[in-house]
Amino acid sequence: MPRQSKDYYAILGLSRGASQEDIKKAYKKLIKQWHPDLNSDRKKEAEQKFKEIQEAYEVLSDPQKRAMYDRFGYVGEAEYSQTASGNAFEDIFRDFEGFFGRDVFDIFFGERGGRERSTASSRSGEDISITVDIDFRDSLLGTQVPVEYERYETCEHCGGSGSEPGSGYKTCPRCHGTGTIREERRSFFGVFVSTRTCETCGGTGRVVGERCRVCGGSGRIRKRHKTVVNIPPGVENGEKLRIRGEGNAGYAGGRAGDLYVVIRVRASNKFKRKGEDVYTDVTIDYVQAVLGATIQIELPTGGSTMLRIPPGTRPGTTFRLKGEGARSIRGGKRGDLYVIVNVTLSKPKSRKEEELLKELAKIRGIER
Repeated sequence: MPRQSKDYYAILGLSRGASQEDIKKAYKKLIKQWHPDLNSDRKKEAEQKFKEIQEAYEVLSDPQKRAMYDRFGYVGEAEYSQTASGNAFEDIFRDFEGFFGRDVFDIFFGERGGRERSTASSRSGEDISITVDIDFRDSLLGTQVPVEYERYETCEHCGGSGSEPGSGYKTCPRCHGTGTIREERRSFFGVFVSTRTCETCGGTGRVVGERCRVCGGSGRIRKRHKTVVNIPPGVENGEKLRIRGEGNAGYAGGRAGDLYVVIRVRASNKFKRKGEDVYTDVTIDYVQAVLGATIQIELPTGGSTMLRIPPGTRPGTTFRLKGEGARSIRGGKRGDLYVIVNVTLSKPKSRKEEELLKELAKIRGIER
């Protein structure tokens, strides 16, 4: 069920032609004006206004949601699943902080009055990209390609912790175990207090007692890695395949990055691909073109088939072999194979052939 239609433009005090910059400015002004903690005398009204402003901005700042709202007057309920949940106010505060900074929350609530931050030091590993060359036929049929590349793997000696086994951890000397660095700035409006994640410990409040002697404390070591990449049928030149978890190892238990395999298809001297269709040329003798013939055609996926050339076939005539083209990597039916006919003209190869052609010319009334 769509939610009740509301005039989001009126809520932000804007016209329907407002630019994204206008929307952002109006939101910034109104959300500060109606913040519940700045309106203690009418807190309930402020909370309602605050939610409406947030809801209006969420729709109008998103081009897709705004287009849907402009057309239908509402956005589907699914679009609001997070806002409609119990975390609505948490999302509102996050956006408020994004506009005005963490300092505003410290002014209103003090150092510990706002939402507590828990910053983990674990991070995902970096992605890796490699290029694989395959033949044209393999791109249609699919294949398996062994690859070898360098990547960071979790240090087996320390298990990725970066700490020498048995040395344990100690309190971070910079943040003294809090995981954050607190800074004060004085201005015309008073003292602004801000906090940021401690760069030394990554927000954990502790550092290794002794760095791992194998990885030097990084928790990762560089190794040569071998694996086999499964190339699906129908892959095209320049296609990028994603293999999850085959990139660099994560930091401190973070998930591994992904491996991106860029496919480079070697050009074929017989076939050309356009989408799911494949094109090829075949050359026949002029006698075959005149009288008709049955010829053998090589297929792009291997093997061959017979093609009937009807009498009187002209140069450039194209025949279609249904379902003999490429298969889409995204599924669906196979494309077709298009055979373009070229006709060769040549001098008579014997006296008898020349006499037969002269006789044919007489029959057709052709003067030489």
